[in-house]
Amino acid sequence: MIEAPLATAGAALRHTRTAETALAGLGVHGRALTGPDSLLVPGDELAFRIAAFTLTTRITHADAGGLGSVLVSGPLNALRYEMVLAQVGPRTLVTDSVRWTSPLGPLGRLGDVAIGRRLVLDVLAARIRAVRALAESWASREVVVGTAIVRGGRLLAQQRGYPAAHAGRWELPGGRVEPGETEHEAVIRECREELGVDVRPTGRLGTDVPLDNGMPLRIHTAELEDPSQQPRAVEHRDVRWAAPSELADLDWLETDRVLLHSLRRFLEDANAVSPEP
Repeated sequence: MIEAPLATAGAALRHTRTAETALAGLGVHGRALTGPDSLLVPGDELAFRIAAFTLTTRITHADAGGLGSVLVSGPLNALRYEMVLAQVGPRTLVTDSVRWTSPLGPLGRLGDVAIGRRLVLDVLAARIRAVRALAESWASREVVVGTAIVRGGRLLAQQRGYPAAHAGRWELPGGRVEPGETEHEAVIRECREELGVDVRPTGRLGTDVPLDNGMPLRIHTAELEDPSQQPRAVEHRDVRWAAPSELADLDWLETDRVLLHSLRRFLEDANAVSPEP
């Protein structure tokens, strides 16, 4: 059990440096080959060096439900890793599993079980300790909310005008949760301030995303209270509605880009129920 919400535990699980630090103590040296400095996304590859052997794995999924990876190359015939998350009250239950098949060397089946199983159990224990510590640290911090507003199967994005380092890049509307506010109240207030529209929160999306200031960004989904209202760029340079196929074409801020796979799947699921006009 982790004393943190599901989305926060999911973010800690995706955090690359946490895994690298935890495994290094066991002599397992891991590094992201294609992943970002912060959170892993599907398609990222990781390399692990254990003694004279190197394993490369690819992330298959990474969201609030957990994380999975499969073997790309290495001395094993196959390897599948799954960490499944489930909300239990205010806490998160974590279930870890690793399945592998290996060519039987000089030690045979007994050596594979005795040595391989012991190493795997040590790796899983070290990883969950690191994930728990990071998630519980984030859970105690102030939260920034982001809002995925959907209309007609499209997502609302807004373009930054400042500061200069971020000008021209895209992000979801949102901001810090003020003292005494709930997250839903912050979503409603921020959308009114930044877009001049009233929204109705409808759920949660993806995992938290760690910001440079140490606060977690937490994404909520929402709909316009009045679908005929037109959001406008009150504090930004521009706003636009983007279809699932258009999301990758926008120059997103890095904190929002790691959410694109969750945003795309959310829009695709919405369109499967109610096809866009």
